Amino acid sequence: MEKESNLAIIEFKSTARGLYVTDAMLKAANVKLVLASSLCPGKYLTIVEGETSAVESSLKIADEIGGMHVYSSEVLNAINPKVVDAISGKLGEHSLEAVAVIESMQMASLISSADDVCDAVPIEFVDFRLARGCGVNSFYIFSGDYSSVSEGARRASQFLKGKGALLAYRVLSGPDREVFRWIKTSLCRC
Repeated sequence: MEKESNLAIIEFKSTARGLYVTDAMLKAANVKLVLASSLCPGKYLTIVEGETSAVESSLKIADEIGGMHVYSSEVLNAINPKVVDAISGKLGEHSLEAVAVIESMQMASLISSADDVCDAVPIEFVDFRLARGCGVNSFYIFSGDYSSVSEGARRASQFLKGKGALLAYRVLSGPDREVFRWIKTSLCRC
């Protein structure tokens, strides 16, 4: 199994400040960029990975330089590599037996819930969208056998409810091929 990742997640209120701070983070700390993207509406998201001390250092830099332009920032430790790959757009093979969608407005909590699901049951991510092309909401979709998907959705919903961060979740048993085709077709990276 691959080594688990440590992530620093920073959401900025300004795209310009987000780009500027992301550049400073990468120059000052030994971290790897997982995602850097403008968000809807007019925000910016940066996710970096590395050793715990490096991601903590990069978060400190982001908070200092970003100042009032930092909307939220958090370090997540020991994240499953499958989650990091999904955030980066590297998705696994998909099953048509069952699909679940998990939705939240809190990105760090959503990522943590996905990590919990990955560690508990065998699933593959179909999509992982962090406030891109969907306003302020974030979501992930995963597939697998019905029992794994149901258990994963139950775990994710309980995790997010406990954080006060669950917007919605649903499990589709044997989704129609057209529905699944449109899920895959809508995988924009906007």
